[in-house]
Amino acid sequence: MKTHILAASVLLFSVALAKPQISTQRIIVNPVPTDLYVNVWLDKGGNTPSYSPGENIHIFTRVNQDAYVYLFNIDSDGQIDMILPNGYDSGDNFVQANTTKVFPGRNDPFEYEIAAPYGINKVLALASLEPLNLRTLTRFQNEQNTFATITIRGEMPFARKLSIIIQPLPQQDWVSDTARYNVQY
Repeated sequence: MKTHILAASVLLFSVALAKPQISTQRIIVNPVPTDLYVNVWLDKGGNTPSYSPGENIHIFTRVNQDAYVYLFNIDSDGQIDMILPNGYDSGDNFVQANTTKVFPGRNDPFEYEIAAPYGINKVLALASLEPLNLRTLTRFQNEQNTFATITIRGEMPFARKLSIIIQPLPQQDWVSDTARYNVQY
């Protein structure tokens, strides 16, 4: 009897540990090793490159398997913007394996321009083998609006909501990565 209780306790504990975890550095982390990987990086090198207001930024992402990639920017005040998917030419979020995608794309009629607030910002890349239903997290204002509005403010509330959205997926079917940058005076 004690063996069964101990085995059940270990099983419940390991299942609890396998749920998406919220991390201050990566926002949401899949604790289970997976064959899928996603990388996100910026056009300036370094762990936390610095940008000044008015400067343009390019964001790169790459997956090793065909996947749906979602990109979010979280600024130092907790404002969250969804970068991908969007309504522009490069806005399709299905990325083929071993393909590097840059945002904005070469044919997009806009640039991402750095603006205040000052401080550390994060770009979260979330890759999934299946498309995600983000209706409870995002919304498009109208048909002409090509970027969605995030309905949640703050990194931790956003991470909690996003972890609820991805929780039904098998753990090996999703992964995240984060790139940090500093907005300086």
